[in-house]
Amino acid sequence: MNLLTLPENIKATTVSQPIFLKGTSEEAILLIHGFTGIPLDMAYVAHQLNAAGFTVSVPRLPGHGTSSEDFLRSTWRDWLRKVIDTYLDLSGIYKKVYVAGLSMGGLLTLILASIFHPPKIATIAGAIIINDWRIKLTPILSVFLKQLPKKQPQQKYDNPELEYLSKEYWSYNWPPQGKQLYKLMKIARKNLKKVSSDILILASENDKTVPLKAAHYIYHNVSSEKRKIIVFKKSGHVMTNDIEKEKVALELIKWFKN
Repeated sequence: MNLLTLPENIKATTVSQPIFLKGTSEEAILLIHGFTGIPLDMAYVAHQLNAAGFTVSVPRLPGHGTSSEDFLRSTWRDWLRKVIDTYLDLSGIYKKVYVAGLSMGGLLTLILASIFHPPKIATIAGAIIINDWRIKLTPILSVFLKQLPKKQPQQKYDNPELEYLSKEYWSYNWPPQGKQLYKLMKIARKNLKKVSSDILILASENDKTVPLKAAHYIYHNVSSEKRKIIVFKKSGHVMTNDIEKEKVALELIKWFKN
């Protein structure tokens, strides 16, 4: 799609701004948000990791946190290029760089790890498999449909920027962008055997988007010598910003510290 036709007044909302927190050690962590998500989804975990001494970077993926029009112009290549660039920037400054990602961010973490082999990584509700069977139809659906209203009502937000993002992103399914996500799923699966980094796999039994079998699929198909699964009971899909976010942050700190 033509980026030159974007509205000149487009901007990233305040709540969508990337996060960068300078730490006290020579270790950094790249945190990657999910599909239609924003860096705010990772903010709690980012601050907890930073308090433990790590420098933390949470980039805003292209097309996210701006508008649906911008979103529809982004592709899986844009998203992967952004995390690669951020990883390379951090690697030029810090002795060790670790990577963790939520949902689609988990896919990007796995793909990045198959290329650069960071010492440690973590996937959080990594979307190697998802419950919505329609994802396989998105290459066809995307030819005819750009967006489909979701049947279930979306959460209402007091923050006007979050309410705006809800109307722009979260109130619809996006076949063209689902096609991009599906491509990342296939790339991640194809390259799992190339992942040799120590890996922590976090999942939740209450996740309605990514089934628990996705965590076990990752566990059994990576080549990592050190691998660990931790299953939570109460969290929804966005585990980094849900009822057990304190425990999620603690497990990540323990993983990257030890």
